[in-house]
Amino acid sequence: MDIQHVLLNPRGRIDPRTFLRGLILLTAGYMLMQMAEVFISPAFFVLTVPIIYMYVCVFSKRLHDAGQSGWLYLVFLLGYVFVNLVLFAILLPILSPVASGILSELLELAAAGNSAGAEALVEGREAELNQSLLLTSLTAFLTTSAILATIAARLPSDPHSNRYGPPPAGMGRTSTPY
Repeated sequence: MDIQHVLLNPRGRIDPRTFLRGLILLTAGYMLMQMAEVFISPAFFVLTVPIIYMYVCVFSKRLHDAGQSGWLYLVFLLGYVFVNLVLFAILLPILSPVASGILSELLELAAAGNSAGAEALVEGREAELNQSLLLTSLTAFLTTSAILATIAARLPSDPHSNRYGPPPAGMGRTSTPY
């Protein structure tokens, strides 16, 4: 697997197996970045933009392999946002009860119009809130990523050359990812 081609170039095609390998690398990198952001420094957040670009590259090439436009990735991105938010909301009270309590306090202060109290709560408990949200965030992220990866990997590959290039080397005539 040519990591530079897979992760940094949105052109061309990749087979389902290479797609999944690239996605596993990105998922691990994103999880490490999230943990570093919480435990080391919020400055690690700047790595989000390059990671999103790499996701665009990987998904675009997989969509190209299925004969689709890379712009269809926007549908995957919208699906990611929706599913991730729903899972996060469901998992929050289960996996992060401390954060759920802090967020309830924050909502009460905001509803009462006490913006100074809400701001003081966030500033005083920011590290605790971020650390307690991490498990929920990572679980929702992994679950959502697995769902979208399964959908993208299952797209039927075009066994012939298409407008995005020839079929990936070694792909043969099969269109299944396994």
